[in-house]
Amino acid sequence: MRVRRPVLSTLVALVALVSAATASGQQAPTLLERYDFEARSARFELPARLDEISGLAITPDGRLFGHHDEWATVYEIDRRTGATVKGFSLGDPAEPGDFEGMAIVGERFFLITSSGLLYEFREVGDREEAPFRVTDTLLGARCEVEGLDYDPVDDALFVTCKVSVPERGVLVVHRLPMARDRDRLAPIEIPRSQLRERGLSAAFEPSAIAVDSAGTLVLVSASAEALIEVDREGRVRGALRLSGERHPQAEGLAFGPDGTLYIADERNGRRPRLTAYAQRDAVGRDR
Repeated sequence: MRVRRPVLSTLVALVALVSAATASGQQAPTLLERYDFEARSARFELPARLDEISGLAITPDGRLFGHHDEWATVYEIDRRTGATVKGFSLGDPAEPGDFEGMAIVGERFFLITSSGLLYEFREVGDREEAPFRVTDTLLGARCEVEGLDYDPVDDALFVTCKVSVPERGVLVVHRLPMARDRDRLAPIEIPRSQLRERGLSAAFEPSAIAVDSAGTLVLVSASAEALIEVDREGRVRGALRLSGERHPQAEGLAFGPDGTLYIADERNGRRPRLTAYAQRDAVGRDR
């Protein structure tokens, strides 16, 4: 399998981190511990057209896209400046809906609504209209969807529930295989009791999810102003509170090809914004 250089360099850095920790007898850092959330590497105000930004995703070649909450409009965002490079829509006028997450798998783009309608389409040019198809995931009756990302380990779309019905004291992440002939995978369930043990509110409501290349889940909650790191068995491996001043309404998460974590905040009394956090290098300095 051909490995892109940015991914390879990130893997080498992570191996170095684990090796150094093992040699010193210390436990290897968790994913969230590899970032300094008090020292962002960049922050940009986004244009007004992204006031209601509700999700982020990155293409295989490293381009960042965000989408609007109430209309099926998608924008490419320059990761160096926060400016929009182009925008296109699904339908003309754009399809209305409560769009709560985006994922990109190869050349395939996906948007999902809070009721579990999954829109699939391909990238088109600036101000063009993208053909699309809609699939009902049948999650709407038991999940208020609030987050979507692609997991390379399971080759599946991960769908996060803001609210699950019935409420059983767990956060639920559904797994939808990309291959239509595969059976649906069992969901990942995260006991809310683990959040209390980490000093967070058990009422944590996910507003976005991002899955890194190794399959680790990171969930953000705009209402709880917190991030959690979860393994594939539903164990919370890390948790931290976010500054409400810095992240007034975190609604989008994405990992860049070099490991940079992007957080998008929609308008909440101020301009929408994009914040980037680079991973620390092997000796602990910020990139």
